[in-house]
Amino acid sequence: MFKRISAATIAAVTLALLAAPHVQATTPSRYVAMGSSFAAGPGIPPQQPGTPAACGRSTKNYASLVAAGRGLALTDATCSGATTANILTTGQAGQPPQIEAVTRETRLVTITIGGNDVGYVGSLFTYGCQNTGGTNCGQVDQNAVRAALTTVHEKIGAVIAEVHRRAPRARVLVVDYLTIVPRTAPACDGVPLTPAQLAFEREVADRLAAATRQAARTERATLIPAAAVSAFHDACAAVPWMERYAAAPGRVPYHPNEAGMAAVAELITARLR
Repeated sequence: MFKRISAATIAAVTLALLAAPHVQATTPSRYVAMGSSFAAGPGIPPQQPGTPAACGRSTKNYASLVAAGRGLALTDATCSGATTANILTTGQAGQPPQIEAVTRETRLVTITIGGNDVGYVGSLFTYGCQNTGGTNCGQVDQNAVRAALTTVHEKIGAVIAEVHRRAPRARVLVVDYLTIVPRTAPACDGVPLTPAQLAFEREVADRLAAATRQAARTERATLIPAAAVSAFHDACAAVPWMERYAAAPGRVPYHPNEAGMAAVAELITARLR
């Protein structure tokens, strides 16, 4: 048989609840973004205030979009020109190694790295310079690039392993590189490459994506396959996610545009659901 609760008791409980201290909202999960220019977003305005200009961090890079959409507390350590060494041991632009941003409280880490270790975009710049009448263009050592590609999976894997060591509860997502050159079609005017050079750059892109996939699988990270998803959004495509060699003023050649960054952010967000 239920006991009757008096009006006085109800009133007392109500007053106690009203007097209770306000409970703070849950603290946003800590998210660290690391990587090179394909994560930083140089040339995509506006750039993040108070950050090194040399790093080129955009407020519209994929990490910023993911953090805003998911309500995460972002530490953006990305920096243009970064190699795996710049994540693990050697700072850039007056910043410490990117890995220093990762702590035991970190719950999400995204990584895009490896392209500069093998001279990927650098080789495209060199060929573009040579094929458009540039001077002091330098040369591409294809043998050196291929040699670097044989070990880059180990370097990417070392980055992932160190993230796991520092933040054992973090979810680690490795984002490979958006497609730059056409996968099957000939190069367009905006991508000045000879057929042989185009074939070489496709090889580099494929092997870098394979190395990233191998590192993610070996070190228990989640691969975000930006390369595969962007296969028909290269710099020559009708709807490009990539700037051409002759980019508009202020833009960076052979780098992601807003559409590319938004697409990667959508891939990451879908994986986090």
